[in-house]
Amino acid sequence: MSIPHIERKRGWLKPTTIVFLTTVVLPIVLTASVSGKSAAEKMLTAIVQPLFIGIVSTLAAGLVLLRREERGVGGFLFCGACLMWVLSAPFFAARLVNGWEASIESSVPTANEPFDYVIVLGGGTSMTPDGRPQFSSVGDRVGYAARLYLAGITKSLVTTGDNLELAGSLSGSFEPKDDPSIQTKQIWIELGIPAEAISELAGQNTSEEMASLKQHTEYWQGKRCGILTSAFHLPRAMKLAERAGVRAIPIAADHRRSTGPVTFNQFLPESDGLARIQTIFKEWLAMRISR
Repeated sequence: MSIPHIERKRGWLKPTTIVFLTTVVLPIVLTASVSGKSAAEKMLTAIVQPLFIGIVSTLAAGLVLLRREERGVGGFLFCGACLMWVLSAPFFAARLVNGWEASIESSVPTANEPFDYVIVLGGGTSMTPDGRPQFSSVGDRVGYAARLYLAGITKSLVTTGDNLELAGSLSGSFEPKDDPSIQTKQIWIELGIPAEAISELAGQNTSEEMASLKQHTEYWQGKRCGILTSAFHLPRAMKLAERAGVRAIPIAADHRRSTGPVTFNQFLPESDGLARIQTIFKEWLAMRISR
């Protein structure tokens, strides 16, 4: 075997081993020793996920190139992988979510001060293949509103949301039953809320919903009115309500704030961390353009 070939092999093996030991072996050992077997097994599950494997592979590739003095591409890969690691780690993503949700103080509804109307922004439902409305990933806003009514904390509920009007689509089209407001109303009725206590409000997005609410002053002018939506969506919703001149009390559902003790697992990259960052960025961007 030639000397250059041996050097090339060594140049690849050492940085890869360093990355493997520091990103895989060390976290597992520390977790097992501090948090026990169950936590270590959970960490192993995170380590075999595509995102983790991709980031670690990119780190190793970047370090190999840096060792070969290919600083441009190597530095780009290594720094990019480090940035992706930080952005996707639940610990750091949670700090961003916590700060965003805490940027507006929401009300804690009680029976001592009941609402006349609670406006529930759409998006908390979807439709199953057999045509049954179900809670979506942000369905707590729909469930929480139902609990408020059934507990006597609000006299009436208003559900919002229409599907987008498409000029053309690659396949299929929306039907009236696909409207979030119709799905939400059906779920509420099935939970025992009378139809006469439910109203619907139009709007294909949050800004349109607030424009509709502005026209329906009977829901909020001179009334105790609440706007209920997911905690991460509430800052934007209330900003748009303020711009529309709507006076309402913010009510948060579907909290994403991090609670409980900090564990080693929270410092590993996970797709959920990236999803949280994307959600907050989307809300920030939509707020900037008043949508």
